[in-house]
Amino acid sequence: MEAVAEGLAREALESGERRLLLISCEDRLGALAEVARVYRRVAGEGVSALYSNVWAGEEVLGSRRLESQIPRDVRLTSLDFDRSEEAMGGTWDILLTDFSVQMRANDIGRLVETVRGGGLVVMAIPPVEEWLRTLTDFQRRLASPPYRESDVRAEFKKRFLRTVKGAEGARFVDLESGDVTGAPRVVQRRKRQPPNVDDPLLGLALTPEQVQVVEAIDRLSRAPNKAALVVVANRGRGKSAALGLGIAHLMGRRGVRGVAVTAPAVSGVQTLFRFVSRGLEALGIRGRAVVKEGKTVAVTVKGRSAFYLTPMSLVESNVKVKVVDEAAGIPTHLLFKVLGSSRLAIFSSTIHGYEGAGRGFSRRFMARLETTSGVLVEKVEMRTPIRYPEGDPVERWLYDFLLLDAEPGDPPEGATPEVGEYVRVDLSASDEEFLKKFYGIYVLAHYRNRPNDLATLLDAPHHSARALLIEGEPVVSVQICEEGRLTRRYVEGILKRTENPPGHMIPSRLLAHYGHKGFPKLWGWRIVRIATHPALQRRGLGTRVLREIVREAREAGVDWVGAGFGVSEELLRFWVRAGFLPVHISPQRNPVSGEYSVFVVLPLSRQAEDMVREIVGEFKRRLIDSLHDVYFDLSPRVARMLLSPRWGKARPRLRFSQKLRLKDYLRGYNTYEMVSDAVWEIARAYFLSPPDERPLTEEEEVALLARSLQGRGWGMVAGLLKVKKVVEVMDILRGAVKKLVVLYGEKEITEV
Repeated sequence: MEAVAEGLAREALESGERRLLLISCEDRLGALAEVARVYRRVAGEGVSALYSNVWAGEEVLGSRRLESQIPRDVRLTSLDFDRSEEAMGGTWDILLTDFSVQMRANDIGRLVETVRGGGLVVMAIPPVEEWLRTLTDFQRRLASPPYRESDVRAEFKKRFLRTVKGAEGARFVDLESGDVTGAPRVVQRRKRQPPNVDDPLLGLALTPEQVQVVEAIDRLSRAPNKAALVVVANRGRGKSAALGLGIAHLMGRRGVRGVAVTAPAVSGVQTLFRFVSRGLEALGIRGRAVVKEGKTVAVTVKGRSAFYLTPMSLVESNVKVKVVDEAAGIPTHLLFKVLGSSRLAIFSSTIHGYEGAGRGFSRRFMARLETTSGVLVEKVEMRTPIRYPEGDPVERWLYDFLLLDAEPGDPPEGATPEVGEYVRVDLSASDEEFLKKFYGIYVLAHYRNRPNDLATLLDAPHHSARALLIEGEPVVSVQICEEGRLTRRYVEGILKRTENPPGHMIPSRLLAHYGHKGFPKLWGWRIVRIATHPALQRRGLGTRVLREIVREAREAGVDWVGAGFGVSEELLRFWVRAGFLPVHISPQRNPVSGEYSVFVVLPLSRQAEDMVREIVGEFKRRLIDSLHDVYFDLSPRVARMLLSPRWGKARPRLRFSQKLRLKDYLRGYNTYEMVSDAVWEIARAYFLSPPDERPLTEEEEVALLARSLQGRGWGMVAGLLKVKKVVEVMDILRGAVKKLVVLYGEKEITEV
């Protein structure tokens, strides 16, 4: 192995590219230490190494032994896998990992990208057959009851081995058999020319694209009207650093007093804040970093500051310069609220990388942004890697292995629901081209994909895939998760908070919120993802697949089919039109997306139908009684759809005084404020059990919901209905109440 390691080290250092070494053996720490010694001998002094493994009580497993076996002048950093996110922004010469106990795709995506050009990515595993037979901690979490650990697949590990053996710039060494796989890759070293700029701040930029970002920020900050900058890049292109330098320029040279920054998590803006500080220092200004719980949350200087806010808080902030890093992780409607509330909005997104979803986001967001009137829009695409040269073979392997740049195929002509073939997909038997097209539909859809999602789909026994094929090409991709069939032990444990079986999202949520012990014992299919080829959307293909899933589930004896999602009017309409019944809404909005989570269920068996009818009734009562409080800010149009299923035969219970006041209200003598209690009673009965032929228009239902059940002011309701005068809302509401009085046969009220 020493010769292989030395050859790889020389290849890497001479080419400036990275190299990958996978070692299979019993003594994994010894093998990792040997590679570190060889690399130090070839590279000389000043070598840095990152070692990652699981935490073992007092240390990262094996870190002390490893440190004792490598040269003392190798600067070793040990980081357990659970903290792999902290490695982002750091750079090392060698990455050393042991995947015997834990192997998570997310960790691989993060850690591999921390190695600089000329460095080595070194991974160790037990003897291959033993490794494939045993489960990592991640795989054990995939054994969702009633499935057992023996049911968990090893397809992700097999994919790992297969892609490493077939990758350029990689070697696989099996120390048990003595086999070595892989061939030398000889390329000329390419010298990088740093940007030729005579500016202390821009001198920190390592690529021309970083300079372009700072110059674009400066240019748009001086625009006479509202402006937006969109920065897109692959991982490792210095995007966050460039944003940090741009913010430092605004604070240090343009006198901007406040810049608000957000990302899906505060950990995602640490590099940005570090370069705000470095940029200010380059301008001769000493900034002060504000640190909370080990994370920088602001950089301040002389009454000016760049500071972190959650996405929802950013929308509400009155700061005029706002920056959204990793914008793909935040719903588009929030991004446009950011745009609307700022003078300069800067959005960045990773196109490919472990964050996922960036490419689909970039296409959709830019298309809509460019049609927004009154906004000057610029886009900068960053292509040059910071740590290693373009064409680096380890980056190519990582993207292939984790399908980070998977793309759907060309859309077939004449794609209609009728010509599609619905199939169950065996991803372990699918060729690489099909897998990339299937998964590429997710990548370009609205889903945020993480590498762990791929590992779950490949290995979890309760997860399976479906597709709609046209001319053999996948045009709709589906991921299904089996839920339910829980034993009494798990049901009682969930209620007592002593059990938390993985998966079972819908049964456990309904059990916790409604106490229905029978539902978790039923067998259900939760549709985790359903996505249509972006060029073929709104043609009924997704609806066709949904029908096929329901048919297949019914034939298999499944009790219910369901789904969970961040609710929007469009998404909820898709599920409700397909016959699915809303059964739960989260009590809080997601702090990143700003969305409420909703679960919908379609009962298939008689048993499930009886239970779901009971749950829907309780859900509707709870939602109606909470609209004025917990769900005051819920869109009335969304609330209207959540309350649309018919349940029971509710009728208003009006007292004599209420009927008397309602009569004068309908005659125009009383104001709404004098009858609000009576209107609430009528509205509650109507939305608890809407008739099959609804007498109210959508506009009237929205007015009734917003004004009566939520208690919104007249001006707010007028804005929702897009009417100019409050009196118009009053007339709409009075007309709606009159129709409902007639509906419920209150003759003494209607007789004038």
